[in-house]
Amino acid sequence: MKGNIWESIRRNKVVRNFIISDLALFGGWGLISPIMSIFVIEKVDGATLITVGAAATIYWTVRSLVELPMAFIIEKTKSEKDDMYVLISGILLVAVSALWLGFVDTVPELFAFYVVHALGFGLYASAWSGIFSRHLDKSKASSSWAMDHTVLGIATGITGLVGGYFAQRFGFNIIFLLAAATSFIAAVFIFIVPDMILPGKKTGSAVIMDHSPRSTTK
Repeated sequence: MKGNIWESIRRNKVVRNFIISDLALFGGWGLISPIMSIFVIEKVDGATLITVGAAATIYWTVRSLVELPMAFIIEKTKSEKDDMYVLISGILLVAVSALWLGFVDTVPELFAFYVVHALGFGLYASAWSGIFSRHLDKSKASSSWAMDHTVLGIATGITGLVGGYFAQRFGFNIIFLLAAATSFIAAVFIFIVPDMILPGKKTGSAVIMDHSPRSTTK
C-alpha cells in the first residue's frame, strides 16, 4: 500500500541503512549479553558477583557521562559529516572491545574493557539518534522508531539463544568474534549511506530536527 511504513523505509536510504546498522550492532552484542556474567565468573581471575555489579556500574556511568555531552557538542556543528565521524568512531570502538574480550582474564582488564565499550556505545547512541531523527519522514516518525525497536527486540531475543548455544558448544571466543564482525558490518552500512561521508550531491534536507527519545537499555 502506497505510503505505508515499509515503503517509507525502503525509499529513505538513510533510515533504511541506519536500521540495518542498528540491527547488526545490537544483534551481534545480543550474542554476548546473556552469557557475559558467566564469562566473567568463569574466565576472569578473582572475579565475583560484586565484580559483575561493579562492571555494570562502570559501563553505565561512563556511557552516561559521554552520551549527553557528546550530543550537545554534535548538535552545535553545522555539518552532519561530523555526526557521522562520531558515529563511525563509536562503532569501531565497540568492535574493538568485542575482540578485546577474548584477551581479558583479570579484573582490571575487565574494567578497562567496560570503559572502552561504554565510550563506544556512548558515541554511537549520541550520534545515531540525531541523524536518524532528522531524516525521518515526518508522517512516519513514530512508526519508524517503533520499527527500529521492534526489529532490535526480535533480533536480540534470537541472538541471545544463539549466543548461549554457541558459547556452550564452541566456547566464548567464537561469540566475541561474531560480535566484532557484526559491529564492522554495522559500520559498513553507515559508511555507504549516500552523501553522508563519501562526497556527492546533497540528497535532501532534514525533516525532523529534534531528537526523538530512544531506549538506552537495548
